[in-house]
Amino acid sequence: MRAIVIGSGAGSLASALRLRALGHEVDVLEACPDPGGRAREFSFHGHSFDAGPTVITAPWLFDELFELFGERRADSVEFLPCDPWYRLLYADGSEMDLVPSVERQEAEIARLSPRDASRYRGYLEHSKELYRVGYEQLGDADFSSVTSMLKMMPKLLQLGGFSTLWRHTARYFSDRRVRQAFSLPPLLVGGNPLTTTAIYGLIHAMERKGGIWFAKGGTSALITQLVALGQRHGIRYHFGHKVVSLSTDTAQRVTSVEAAHRGEQVVFPCDMAVWGGDPRALYATLGSSRLSLVERIRERTTSSSMGLFVLYFKTKRRYPEVAHHTIVLSERWEGLLRDIFKGRKLPKDPSLYLHRPAATDPSMAVDDGELFYVLAPVPHLGNYNDWNLDANRFTKTVVDILSERVLPGLSTELDFTESIDPRYFRDTLSSPLGAGFSIAPILSQSAWFRFHNRMDKIPNLYLCGAGVHPGGGLPGVVTSAKVVERLITRDFPSLQPSQTSIKDIIARTAA
Repeated sequence: MRAIVIGSGAGSLASALRLRALGHEVDVLEACPDPGGRAREFSFHGHSFDAGPTVITAPWLFDELFELFGERRADSVEFLPCDPWYRLLYADGSEMDLVPSVERQEAEIARLSPRDASRYRGYLEHSKELYRVGYEQLGDADFSSVTSMLKMMPKLLQLGGFSTLWRHTARYFSDRRVRQAFSLPPLLVGGNPLTTTAIYGLIHAMERKGGIWFAKGGTSALITQLVALGQRHGIRYHFGHKVVSLSTDTAQRVTSVEAAHRGEQVVFPCDMAVWGGDPRALYATLGSSRLSLVERIRERTTSSSMGLFVLYFKTKRRYPEVAHHTIVLSERWEGLLRDIFKGRKLPKDPSLYLHRPAATDPSMAVDDGELFYVLAPVPHLGNYNDWNLDANRFTKTVVDILSERVLPGLSTELDFTESIDPRYFRDTLSSPLGAGFSIAPILSQSAWFRFHNRMDKIPNLYLCGAGVHPGGGLPGVVTSAKVVERLITRDFPSLQPSQTSIKDIIARTAA
C-alpha cells in the first residue's frame, strides 16, 4: 500500500520509517526546503545552529527506528552524555545543577535545602510510578475512545496525577527553588507548571531512566541521519512541497494528497496518509464538512501553548565556564508564568534557556569565539502580536540579562545575532497563533481530550506530532509514531507483512 506522510518533523520521520518497515511504499511531503520541522538546521553567517530541540531524552526511541531495519543508531549518529543535565541560576545568586547521579542530585539539593534533599528519593519513586502508568502504559495507547482513558483514571487519581505539578512538588519540597527545579519539565513541552497536570512529573523519571544526551553535530545531525536511513530503505522525500488539499472518495477515505511545488500542483495518490503538522492546520485544510462534531468542538475550544523567542548568536570570545544547558530564572515565578500564558505584553524579566553546544560537543567549537542560542517563553500571537515594534527591544532585554547573569560583557562581545519569534512558527511551520508546541498540555487537552491520532470521519487519515497524543517534545512526537503504527496495523491486519517479508524488502532495497 502507498502511504503519504505530510511533514518531516521527528514524528513524521518516525512514522515514515515505521510504515516502511511494515512494507508500505512511503512518500514524505515537506513544505520547507529541508527536513526537521521544529528541529531544522539554520545557517547564519556561515555557522550552523539547531533551530529548536537540543536535548535528547528517551534515546531508545531513536535506537528502535534504526533497529527496524537491522541497523545501529550509534553507527550513524553518536549521542554524547550531558553533565550536568541543566544548571539553574536563581535570581538570589544561588544555583543548582540537575545531574545524572542520584547521590550527586541529593548533594546539589542539600546546598539549598538539606531537608528537601532527604525527600528527593521519595519524589523520584513517585515520578517512577507516574512514568510507569503515564508513559509505559499510556504513552503509545490509542485514545480514540473515551473508555480507553476511563480505565486508567482510578490509578492516576491514586497517584495524584490530576493535581498540578507545582502543587505536586509541594508534597515533597519546601524550598521554593527546589520546587521550581522539579516543576520545569512542562515548560519543555509547552506547558505551564501552575496548570499542567502532575503526570508530567514522569519526565524526571524518564530522564533518570535514559539520561540526557546531545546528538554529536546537533539535533539536526540526528534528523539528517533519520532521513538517510529512510532513503537507504526506499522512502522518497519531496521537499518544497506544500500540501494544499486532501481528496476523499464517497466512503470518506483519502485517495490522494495535492501539494504545491514551484507554482505547480502535484498529485500523490495514496491508500493512507499521516499528517505530522498541527492538527488545527489539517482541520482547516479539510474543511468543517469532513470533521465530526467532536472534532469541530475541539477545534474551536482548544488552547495553544505559549510562543517562543529564540536568539542565535556568536561571541568574539569564549565562555568555558558556562554549562551546556543553563536556565536563568527570573525573580518572579507565578506572575511571570501568568504573563507568558495569559499576558498581553512581553515580559520585562523573562526566564531564559541558554544552549552552549561546545560544552558537550567539541566538534561544534569555532576558532574565534562561541556559538549559542537562548530561548525565552513568550505569549503566543493570540495574546501579543506587536513583534514588528518590539523584536529589537526584546533582543536587548535578553542580551542584558545574559550579560548580567551568565555571559559577562556579552553586549560588547557579540559578533552577530539572528532571531525567530512566534511569527516564524505561524508563517513557516503553520502553527496556529505561532504556538511553539502546538496545543497546551493541560488535563482537558490530554489523552481522549487531545486531538486524536486518527480522524473520526476519515478512517485512513492518521495524525502524529506535538498536537496529538501523547504530546510535545521529542519523546512525545516520536512516540506518536508508535500510536500511528499500532492503529494502521489494527486497521489493515491482512496487509501487514511477516517479519520474513520485511527482511526481504530490506534486502531488496539494499541490493
